[in-house]
Amino acid sequence: MSLRWENAHQPDTDRVLRVMTPDDLSQAVQLSQNVGWGHGLPDWERLLYWSPEGCFVLDEPGRGLVGTVTTTAYGTTLAWIGMMIIAPDRQRQGLGRQLMRATLDHLRDCGIERIMLDASEAGRGLYEKLGFRAVQKVERWEGRTSTYLGPRAQPLRTHDINAMLTLDARLFGVKRPQILFRLLDEFPALAWVDYHQGRLEGYLLAHPLGDRISLGPWMSWSASSAERLLRVAMEQLQGADLVMNIPDNNGRALMVARNHSFHRVRYCTRMIYGSTAQPISGELLAELAVASLATG
Repeated sequence: MSLRWENAHQPDTDRVLRVMTPDDLSQAVQLSQNVGWGHGLPDWERLLYWSPEGCFVLDEPGRGLVGTVTTTAYGTTLAWIGMMIIAPDRQRQGLGRQLMRATLDHLRDCGIERIMLDASEAGRGLYEKLGFRAVQKVERWEGRTSTYLGPRAQPLRTHDINAMLTLDARLFGVKRPQILFRLLDEFPALAWVDYHQGRLEGYLLAHPLGDRISLGPWMSWSASSAERLLRVAMEQLQGADLVMNIPDNNGRALMVARNHSFHRVRYCTRMIYGSTAQPISGELLAELAVASLATG
């Protein structure tokens, strides 16, 4: 499968827009590091695994990759655009606009009902011109682990998985087993669940992100359950630097983060494509930290 530039906006050079392959990943890592993003090879491998026909690169003869973009589809209900990167010395040449237009065409051809992304401040203007509009902000919070006394959640076991999938579909608003299973396969020791009176109240998954541990997805019905999940994660991850991306309309998550000495470092803008499209109808206060800015 390959994509083509719009004829009216054909670049001056013979750049090729095509589907990403495993052979591209080392260059993709370098490209993301060149723009100051901390994604390593496992992060890119995960994105390609989730969407082998929906990740694209802009390949320049004699140079290699000068652009990337990924998509993650949740059936036809929702797709998330991520890792939209243009090499620093190729920016402001219209390449990002063309890459995004081709990606939107691909997702529309797939019958996707909602298209969303998390935009940096640098990219927000481009996305608005393409027809995206702001929905909310997602804030990045950072902190360090420590030991806390008091009730804690428990490690996730095999018999918890079905209940976790059911809970996640209810709270997130759409099924995403491919995301959760891959994280569990790679990092089975970084998964916790919390029960209340025999009912699964919440769960928390984590994974390495550069030199930090990223917490999320972190989903819970209640603040007390969210607290218990964070406590067990922080105790197990002694000495690690932590990061999580919190929807800014979740006061419960912001309160828990502050109580554990996390601090806000920056934010991005969550956006949806189209003037009338609406986000999926999950439980807003139950999503304390997103799985990834690249996948929602």
